[in-house]
Amino acid sequence: MNRYGVWLAIVAMALSSRSGAQTSPAGGATFDWPLHNLDVRNSRYAPLDEINASNAARLAVKWSYDASAADNIGRNTPLVVDGVMYVDAGSKLFAVNAATGQLVWSVAIEPPFPASGRGPSYGDGRIYAYGRSILYAIDAKTGRIVESFGSKGRLEIARAAVQYRYPDRDPTGYEVTSSPAYFNGTLYVGLAQSEHHIPGGLLVALDGRTGAIKWVFNTVPQGPADDGWAIARETWTGGQRAGGGIWSTPAIDADLGLLYVNAGNPSPDYDGSARKGMNLFTNSILAVNAQTGKLAWYYQTIHHEIWDFDLITGPLLFDVSVGGRTIKGVASASKNCFLYLWDRETGRPLNPMVETPVATQTDVPGEQVWPTQPFPYSAKGVPMQPFCSTFPMVTDPKLLERARPLYTPYSIKDMYIVSHGGSSFGPMSFSPRTGLLYVTGKNAAVALSVKPAGDTLRQNTESLGHFASIAVGPQRSKEVGMTDMETVTAYHPASGELAWQQEHPTRSGIGSAGNLATGGDLIFQGSDTGDFYAYHARTGEPLFKHTAPRSIRSNPITYRVNGRQYVAIVATNTILAFGLP
Repeated sequence: MNRYGVWLAIVAMALSSRSGAQTSPAGGATFDWPLHNLDVRNSRYAPLDEINASNAARLAVKWSYDASAADNIGRNTPLVVDGVMYVDAGSKLFAVNAATGQLVWSVAIEPPFPASGRGPSYGDGRIYAYGRSILYAIDAKTGRIVESFGSKGRLEIARAAVQYRYPDRDPTGYEVTSSPAYFNGTLYVGLAQSEHHIPGGLLVALDGRTGAIKWVFNTVPQGPADDGWAIARETWTGGQRAGGGIWSTPAIDADLGLLYVNAGNPSPDYDGSARKGMNLFTNSILAVNAQTGKLAWYYQTIHHEIWDFDLITGPLLFDVSVGGRTIKGVASASKNCFLYLWDRETGRPLNPMVETPVATQTDVPGEQVWPTQPFPYSAKGVPMQPFCSTFPMVTDPKLLERARPLYTPYSIKDMYIVSHGGSSFGPMSFSPRTGLLYVTGKNAAVALSVKPAGDTLRQNTESLGHFASIAVGPQRSKEVGMTDMETVTAYHPASGELAWQQEHPTRSGIGSAGNLATGGDLIFQGSDTGDFYAYHARTGEPLFKHTAPRSIRSNPITYRVNGRQYVAIVATNTILAFGLP
């Protein structure tokens, strides 16, 4: 039997067992995971409860699939639709039987290109995958290229978006690094990168059938033709209006018709001397009309950012009931270890965000540090407890004098040690069963000084350990016997109160996998040590641990096929699917 014959047999099996749809998982045989964060709210909550707090300790690997060394799927979050799992390695897309791990088919786009993001998206029978500046569409049932999309199935999205918004501008530097959101026939795609010193991050809406651009929004308005220009124009003085890349998947409120996106740091990231002012809309959450691309509201979490503390995790939409009324919120988390919570219709903080004085003294020529930063407070009127450390816990007395608190400007003369981990790329989850929001963070530190290099400053960084002695030099954490720690923190989102926190080892460096919440009162979390955990969603009690031989840098998913629930994760180039005996 050829690969299409095998595929049709599997589809027939999946369809014959699909007595229930994703909207009614309690009695259905199939539950899909069609988007990077499951749904357009980015909730990462699946109501499946076959695997639960009472039996999670019995989980075992049911199947595994090994991609070749040349196929980079290590940061990929798979999709599952109709009993078939999809994972991409840039220009190569794989379809795997989600119940057995057997390869169904693979397809390669020519000419080839490497992976740049964190997994594909699904919409109306198509799988949308990407790499850097290319987006392509594959028929989910046949594995054939959808030639009506873009140019014979392939869309140079960075070029198309830039030409639509700025016909005379070079698209070089813009990349797709996060999975698109798909809603009502429209793909919403974010373009980075801040580090390429390009004019703003672009949010692109395009027709899911043809790839035709509908609108483009720039997170850093460049002129009067860009929406938000009247608000942002005076917040940049001198230099190029650069940065604001979009690194995470947008969220959508279908009822409000609003789309939410996080914009990252300005550029250059450690040197703000040529970009005086608050630098809107970098390090901001932006609410945009999903039909028109017009700005509805914004909130900047870090003014005139010079620490590379991107607002990079989220946004996530949640509803909670307090005192008989429903709070419709949106949450985002940052590399500064702060969780930010707003009313998603108005943009008002759910609880106070207090503009607090911060250090402004610096020896960087021409730098004008912004004198205050917004600190999130709880409903009790006290600062919210961060989900990771905001001060480097240096135990070596020789290095203690180099430790600095959050928002200390860097120096061109001295190497400072500061906390630098936070929430980076790994998405949050929200459980309507527990009413808790779960954030993955990292306790880590970095020793950093900035050195003049032409008209900018280049960075000299080393990843350093946490909760141990820190040595300044070429050694990294592991080499000097230190281990960074990863945190999983549960919050009551309406009040901002911390419910519980767990901590486990991780490797040095910035970036973590995200987590997953289920109806079985479980929180799943992978670590780049190779450890895969399940925690009790209400208490944080550890219930399960599996150690894979390779790092886990992707986000967990769960799904149901033929009435059985699975939990899956990618460990480097191996897909692991867990289930009950």
